[in-house]
Amino acid sequence: MDEQKRDLKTLIDFVNDIANQKGNEWFKAELKEKISLQIHSTEIEEIYEYCIRQILKDQATKFYSDFKLIPIKDKLIEDYIRMEQFRRDDRFEDFCLALFQQIEGIVNYLSNDEVVEYLQLHYLSPSHKIKNKDTFGFDQKLLWQLIFFGELENLEIENKLKKPMIDWDFSERYKSILFYFYFNKKVYNYFDFQTIFFLGNDLYQSRNLNHRGGKISNKQKIIIEKVTSNSHKYYFKFLGYLEDFTSKINAQII
Repeated sequence: MDEQKRDLKTLIDFVNDIANQKGNEWFKAELKEKISLQIHSTEIEEIYEYCIRQILKDQATKFYSDFKLIPIKDKLIEDYIRMEQFRRDDRFEDFCLALFQQIEGIVNYLSNDEVVEYLQLHYLSPSHKIKNKDTFGFDQKLLWQLIFFGELENLEIENKLKKPMIDWDFSERYKSILFYFYFNKKVYNYFDFQTIFFLGNDLYQSRNLNHRGGKISNKQKIIIEKVTSNSHKYYFKFLGYLEDFTSKINAQII
């Protein structure tokens, strides 16, 4: 009986693949018409939704198939499935949240003593250069200026570095992981760093649409308006960002 059930599931997947191939719209329509003579329409929708769920699960599993952070892989796959379901339903805010949760899960898992110890040793080391608008040259900046906001005194930085990374602001953890893993501790072009950071920040602010109640700054409002008014484009921008982020991070994990 189990073998027969497996064969029937395989048949469903096979028929679904054929029905969704370009040029086979006639096949899907005729199949639905013939099946509707035998099965109630709600049952047809249930079968269709089951096939979609199976496809999304297969996509998510393949996406993270070689990802090295095994302890969180199942959760990443789960969030990926939710993300794609929300995209299918055009629920942009929920899509952003599910995608951000994957980024957040990776950042939080990698926010460990190894990264903190490196920052403790090198936070006063040169890390990147920023173009000077007055001289048109480039000013050398230190690592702590890449990671932390504001003009922090050395003592404040040292106190921050004594705390577990999980207690830092998300943006500080995110920048640390970008520097340490994504860029492999070498920022050759500050513009490249800012580009990936700002895209992640756009996602972070969009994710906050699901956390109403707190005050939103004018800067946050501008970002949210920019993203939500172009959600049809940001579906693909954020998906591309997810692939790029996970691939680059995975390449640096030993």
